[in-house]
Amino acid sequence: MMRSWGLGALIALALAPSARSAGWHVSTLDRTDVTLRAAAVSPDGALHVSGSKGTYAVSRDGGVSWRRLPTPGGETYDFRGVATPDARTQVLMSAGEAAKGLARLFRSTDGGRTWIAVHEVVEPGAFFDTVVFRNRREGYVLGDPVDGRWFLLRTRDGGRKWVRIPGPPVEPGEAAFAASNSALFLGARAELWISSGGLAKGRVHHSTDGGRTWRVSEAPLTASGTAGLFGGHALGPGRAVVVGGDYKDELRPGPGIAVTADGAGWSLPPHAGTPRLMEGVGRLDARTLIAVGPRGTSVSEDAGRTWRQVDDEAFHAIACGQGTCVAAGGKGRVGVWRP
Repeated sequence: MMRSWGLGALIALALAPSARSAGWHVSTLDRTDVTLRAAAVSPDGALHVSGSKGTYAVSRDGGVSWRRLPTPGGETYDFRGVATPDARTQVLMSAGEAAKGLARLFRSTDGGRTWIAVHEVVEPGAFFDTVVFRNRREGYVLGDPVDGRWFLLRTRDGGRKWVRIPGPPVEPGEAAFAASNSALFLGARAELWISSGGLAKGRVHHSTDGGRTWRVSEAPLTASGTAGLFGGHALGPGRAVVVGGDYKDELRPGPGIAVTADGAGWSLPPHAGTPRLMEGVGRLDARTLIAVGPRGTSVSEDAGRTWRQVDDEAFHAIACGQGTCVAAGGKGRVGVWRP
């Protein structure tokens, strides 16, 4: 069990002034040597980002100012996942080799001032990719495949206790990207979606019964050892959008967004702009979707039917809620989408 103490240890972040670009109001944390890989929006509208060197920061005024809170382990952990089951509860996911003690989950119930280690995996080959909650009690963690199956954890008590559940089988070489905390995403009722790379085509595993049974489909995005599907977002029963590309060749020709209306067949929507790597996608409102990547933002204003690139801002992850989207990127950069 680990705790990190002290209200006085809160570190105010220095906000670097920047111009708004295509809706993003961009700020920079006081440390530019950190890469942020996860974002979340609390039910009360608070914004959260996390990433390398033990970084976790919160804004409670819509991104005007940020506070970086102390976390367990100092700079030991790479927090590539953050989730907010409710306004007071946060869960941080450390992405790293389990055999080195880096596959761990931490939970706070006081707004991030103190933390308790709630789960650790030491099994060789385990590596956490995504943490996500459906509601204030039910949550999931996706990890890279172990023994030919996706590694899955589930909680039903808000993150206090986690148990392993059977994951669907994978093909040799198939894996997830812990780049945007969105390789696993949740849909209506008991829907779970897993997006992957590592093969000739990106694949999507889809369950409508809480993970008891799965159906697999191929999305028409090129994949390889460095390419594939990075994440996605559920749009309704059987409906979803996935994004991807190649992190070694961010401007590799080819589509970066695919959509499905039935959970099985995927199509490529028209996309005006530069073909490029897209790592995360969020839903601002019923019709507006925003996809981010290290080479720019794309927006759909018709629920995913058509897309257009709107800027060249560099972000890795996005989360939307309460009418706001927050994005996380390299060099301590955060963005808040303001229509």
